[in-house]
Amino acid sequence: MKVPNNRRKPFFPFAAEIMLALCFVLPVHATVHPVQHSAREQINAQVLNAASHEIEALAQKQQWHDYRYSFTIYIPSAVSTHMPCASSPQITSASSPEMALSRMNFIVNCPGSAGWQVNVAVRPDVSVPVVMPKSLIARDTVITADDLQLKKFNISGQREGLMMNMDEAIGLTSKRALQPGKPLTRSELVQPVLVKRDQPVVIVSHMAGITASMPGTALKNGRKGDVIKIRNTSSQRIISGVVEETGIVATLTAEQ
Repeated sequence: MKVPNNRRKPFFPFAAEIMLALCFVLPVHATVHPVQHSAREQINAQVLNAASHEIEALAQKQQWHDYRYSFTIYIPSAVSTHMPCASSPQITSASSPEMALSRMNFIVNCPGSAGWQVNVAVRPDVSVPVVMPKSLIARDTVITADDLQLKKFNISGQREGLMMNMDEAIGLTSKRALQPGKPLTRSELVQPVLVKRDQPVVIVSHMAGITASMPGTALKNGRKGDVIKIRNTSSQRIISGVVEETGIVATLTAEQ
């Protein structure tokens, strides 16, 4: 059974069936036979509520915006033989929160001598705006805001690393060609090359609150934060430095 839901418009399963039953039963039997919920309806309501809480908690943790979700709930057919639970059934999660976007499992228990216990699986479908290319982005392209769009996508069962904020991608470089309509992942992007091999660079040295700079040459390509070898143009010494900005490398140790 697929049950749609979202954070603004909760959906109550079986509402139509219950109202239809009321229309036909109440005029004759209402005073003698009050409407009773079936065990299936009780289980469905408990599972829907618990699954919604798990998705809402994940949405808050991941800071999702404008998201929607629905559930396909798998209730065993043997439930049709169970009597409705006299009290509200108890429910516990049988899966880890990390599995919430793939498959959730719950145990629904009706206490008492005539009670029952049912294992229920739930498959979620969660749509969240994610970052996608507007058009084909070639390999080794520095990403700009004009290259990107936010578009809703079903992230259920997707691998981690989907980007939901365009600012995360802007300024990074594509590791391969990126197709339009497909979500961007962090693994597909890298920091741009800020220093290229044999390129003149400025070597900066920070010591005791004093910053000194000198010309140098990079001996390999480097991205922000990379440690590379550089040659001091004046002394011809080869030292190590960390790439800070385009054409700027900071020494790790002071030159002798």
